[in-house]
Amino acid sequence: MVGQCKTRIFILFDKPILLQCLPLAAKQASFLRSRPLRILSDGSKVIESTFLDILPSLAALPEDLVASLLHRFSSHEGYRLFDDVIPFFRDLHIWRDRAQSTFGPNQEPLKLQVGIISNSDDRVPAILSSLGLGVADRSHGSSAVKSNGIIDIDWVLHSYDVGFEKPDRRIFDVAKRRSSLDEAGGESAYCHVGDNLSEDYQGALGAGWKSLLLDREGQHADAVSCDERVKDLRSVVRRLTESG
Repeated sequence: MVGQCKTRIFILFDKPILLQCLPLAAKQASFLRSRPLRILSDGSKVIESTFLDILPSLAALPEDLVASLLHRFSSHEGYRLFDDVIPFFRDLHIWRDRAQSTFGPNQEPLKLQVGIISNSDDRVPAILSSLGLGVADRSHGSSAVKSNGIIDIDWVLHSYDVGFEKPDRRIFDVAKRRSSLDEAGGESAYCHVGDNLSEDYQGALGAGWKSLLLDREGQHADAVSCDERVKDLRSVVRRLTESG
């Protein structure tokens, strides 16, 4: 009899990238970064209205500005990875490979999926792949696998497509169905790591998931216990390793 496989899903937090600001006030640059720009005409309207709000005397935007900004915030030009992202994925792959090698002949190896639940639109996979990550975006039938064949992120779930945003538990339920892990049999564990206290940490808890808060600046020490809080992504892998 083949032993049951203990299956885990680990959901990467919503914003695994550091967004670099345009030479605008931080508030306006943040607004541009976070708005869904999936449809070109919608993106153009968002950009135009943002600039006219802060520069009401401006009669019209330069002809190529809108296209330039749309490109910037849909590619690596507008973002950079946190320093611990690449080491995190390397550690994650090593952990998975080691865990698989410890299973006996009558046991199935540990299966691991890495996904992203994002309160955003479908720019996310292209941005991450342009920054060097291997992304298999199953929801849109596309992928950007590294030259060595490694996939870092198995799927991306966008609130833009689902119709719900974190902390609504329905987007977490859709993520579970997207993973199809429960259908494989055995024990499944779901862990979400996010940097937003209400949307990510509390949202995942409310959906019945294990939840870790990524607290890089130590701002939530009073709100979240040290057992459910990490200061960097590499600490996440250590937590998963310790939990077996």
